[in-house]
Amino acid sequence: MPRKSTNVDMTAMCDVAFLLLTFFMLATKFKPDDPVKVKTPSSVSSDIVPDKNALQVLFDKDGKVFFTYNDPDNVLPLIDQLNTAENLGLTPAEEKNFTRIVENQGIGVPISSLKSLLDLDPDAVKEVKQPGIPMPDSAHNELRIWVSTLLKADGGKQPDNVLIKGDNQAKYPEFKEVIRAFTDNKVFHFKLVTAMSDAPVGSALWEKLRKLAGGK
Repeated sequence: MPRKSTNVDMTAMCDVAFLLLTFFMLATKFKPDDPVKVKTPSSVSSDIVPDKNALQVLFDKDGKVFFTYNDPDNVLPLIDQLNTAENLGLTPAEEKNFTRIVENQGIGVPISSLKSLLDLDPDAVKEVKQPGIPMPDSAHNELRIWVSTLLKADGGKQPDNVLIKGDNQAKYPEFKEVIRAFTDNKVFHFKLVTAMSDAPVGSALWEKLRKLAGGK
């Protein structure tokens, strides 16, 4: 039989590839940037930070504390509970705005200034330099109020993932007050967010990883 050149029409394949690319570009939700820059300490832990149903407290080297929460089933009960307990007078639109801000930008203002923040357009909030949640001492630790309110809103159930992300240059008093906000509410299980680092050469973990990799 005479040989003929093979001609493959790739038009359909290209169409499918571009459709898949367009779908993932439109459907993918990127992780929002932190409200402040934080340089975390390093560790050899390989656990992945959960991105759903997580409460995260973030504080920078200057001690500015931010509260982020991304549990869609409990965000509205949280702000409802806080609105009632603190008599903030929030409107339904401001409470809805809270659900977007607390997940994307984070909350870092005194409770007394919360209504003013929620009254802003979501895009305008990104330009606001929030001063951080006040925690001058144990008697005026507003982060403790946030944690307490969250527990009450969920019937006393503790969040599945409690994360603390602090700057490597943060001072000890700020870190102590963050821990106090949890322990005073009987939340004793939380994770510290760190930067990934290699295991020290010669350590037990290094030897374990070397053997898993097939080394002798």
